[in-house]
Amino acid sequence: MYKVILADDHSPVLDYLEQSIPWERLHLDLVAICADGEEAWEACQTCQPDILLTDIGMPAMDGLTLIHKAKEANPELQAIILSCHEEFHYAQKAVKLNVTDYILKESLELEQVTTVLTEAVQRLDNARQSRQSIHNLQRMVETNHATIRSRFMQMFLEQPLWDEAEWIAQANSMGVKLLQGIPYMPVAVFVDRARELEQRFGGSVNMQFVIDNALQEALKVNDVLLFSLSERRYILLVPFPHTLVRNLHEELRTALHAAQLDLSRHLKVGLTFCYGEAMQDLNRLKKQIQTMLSNPSLRFYGGEASIRKAESLTTTTEDVFLHYARTFQELRECIQHEDRDRVASFLSFLSQELQTRKYPVESLKSWMLKMVMELELKFTVMQQFVTNFDSELYQQTLGSVETLEEMMAWLEQFLLEKIKDVHAMWKTSVRKEVAEAQRYVLTHLSEKISMDAVAKKVGLNPTHFSRIFKLDTGSTFIEYATRCKMERACELLDQSNLSVVEIADQLGYDNPSYFIKLFRNLTGKSPAEYRKSI
Repeated sequence: MYKVILADDHSPVLDYLEQSIPWERLHLDLVAICADGEEAWEACQTCQPDILLTDIGMPAMDGLTLIHKAKEANPELQAIILSCHEEFHYAQKAVKLNVTDYILKESLELEQVTTVLTEAVQRLDNARQSRQSIHNLQRMVETNHATIRSRFMQMFLEQPLWDEAEWIAQANSMGVKLLQGIPYMPVAVFVDRARELEQRFGGSVNMQFVIDNALQEALKVNDVLLFSLSERRYILLVPFPHTLVRNLHEELRTALHAAQLDLSRHLKVGLTFCYGEAMQDLNRLKKQIQTMLSNPSLRFYGGEASIRKAESLTTTTEDVFLHYARTFQELRECIQHEDRDRVASFLSFLSQELQTRKYPVESLKSWMLKMVMELELKFTVMQQFVTNFDSELYQQTLGSVETLEEMMAWLEQFLLEKIKDVHAMWKTSVRKEVAEAQRYVLTHLSEKISMDAVAKKVGLNPTHFSRIFKLDTGSTFIEYATRCKMERACELLDQSNLSVVEIADQLGYDNPSYFIKLFRNLTGKSPAEYRKSI
């Protein structure tokens, strides 16, 4: 709705217009009714109206002065004059102020005023549509220019460069102005947590457009060239002339840090910059950029919101799956104990370990995916959770993760969600005493577990406890405890090199033969046969 201010020193006129005009039907909001020009000017400053309907002869400030001041503040203001016959000569001055219409009070009719206001609304609509069209055109031009620059850089990186002079001429023809005889330093720009930002910006196209324009504004570096490769990655070519007078490295770091702060403050966007060596040879420059963009470990272990030099990074040859069983068990216990502090503490330790060892990124993602999927299945199947988890979605999410920090934040969110699910399951699915007994079993698998001891722990008579446990879970307590221990045995057979005797001992069985018998009864195979079948 457009905002309207009425100004007239005759109360009957104000009352008539306020009560008679169908403001809402005309999509108008009457925001102020003023008895003199000074009051109307104050209302204009406060309310910023789209339409001003004013008398000419008023105390404190006349209507023409009011229109002049209001038009200076808002050139698109629709000014309409209410005029008396004896004031008609003022209308000539009103023309110079680009007043859109005037109405004679002597012949004031509701239909006429409504028509004038309707026409004013139409003019405002047309002006708004025109501004939007111009804005869309400007955006199209900017987008096309950015697209041209992006395609040019893609061609530079993907196709062989035979003739530097020809390439520079082609660059100039596309608006990419390279300074002759000046080395350029390549800077790779990575957008942190791009997966989350894409959702916030409503898609990758909008995200790329906004960040590209924001970077153009935020980078206070003379003659810098910006190329948008995708919504997640950008390339800067920074002129880097040889000089002993200025510390260009420090100047560049300062400018990049300022750009980081600017986008973080205004768009809540985090940026990481990775810079190379300044050089004039285009083929060597090209090779540097290709190296910075093609090494996932450099990005993954480089840290978020950082400004760093692109240096070679060697990943370990150690198999990350050697640490699978221990890590899985720790995460599972964090969930079972509903221990959020333990989650934070262990993930901090795990993050430091991964940062120090630097496993190949794809191996680490496979390791993480297997662990998350197994945890999900454990708490879906074993605890009878009802969930709609999507393995493909987990795979896509981890595939799009670009930094160690992002992976650990995602894992923490996953674990906290599982803790929430566990808490809800204990609270609603079974009686409190049964839930407490189940939790005890899951957290004491390495010990001998007797029904009498657990019944005493939850404060119930063993006979009564046995009955309600079977009623709530569909199985006896001993069956449940044995099943949980055998599930753990399967995990250890799969994830470790422990012998059958050692596994039996870890699960509280003094007699390995009895353990093997229980395992065969549950799985249909001996532990050795099970391990071979994996």
